Amino acid sequence: MKETILLTGFGPFGAHPRNVSGEAAQRLDGREFEGFRVRAIVLPVDFARAAQRLEEAWSEVKPSAVLCCGIHADADSGTYRLEVAARNARSEALGADPEPTGGEALEPGGPPMVFSTLPTAAMRRALADAGFDVELSDDAGSYLCNAAFYWTARRVAPAGFVHVPPADAPDRVAQALELCLEATVARLLAARVEATA
Repeated sequence: MKETILLTGFGPFGAHPRNVSGEAAQRLDGREFEGFRVRAIVLPVDFARAAQRLEEAWSEVKPSAVLCCGIHADADSGTYRLEVAARNARSEALGADPEPTGGEALEPGGPPMVFSTLPTAAMRRALADAGFDVELSDDAGSYLCNAAFYWTARRVAPAGFVHVPPADAPDRVAQALELCLEATVARLLAARVEATA
């Protein structure tokens, strides 16, 4: 039985009747990378429903790694942002940015921050080499992108989050995610070789 990498994007919301993160993720559903199969899901833009869908996916898929993605708020930026940290804080308002110590905790008693365990350096190199504008970011926001990253990183490793440009075409975003998945699979395979050496 093939191992699975869970890929998540988001559905439409507010001023975004189409959400390129979910559309791009769906384009990669069922793809295989060196013996790993991609399972893509689209999360609703709602805290309770998104949390429930993630819990169902973790239980059903039992992924070897998770790559979450969502659109960032800068409509004029074509930059892909590899998030390195998520905060234990939430906001119900789209685009809100409370102080790190303010707002409700995503997980009361949980650590204030969690960190990506994806190979962000390798992902960054792969994207840059392919002509994508890419940067590392330490601010995943305070809405559902941050929440999905936090929840996932607390339960699965490796796991992390990529913010994608809202105006890029789904096929281009899918290409970027494919490069991130390839780097993730390479890291998984390398770790297994090291474990048996």
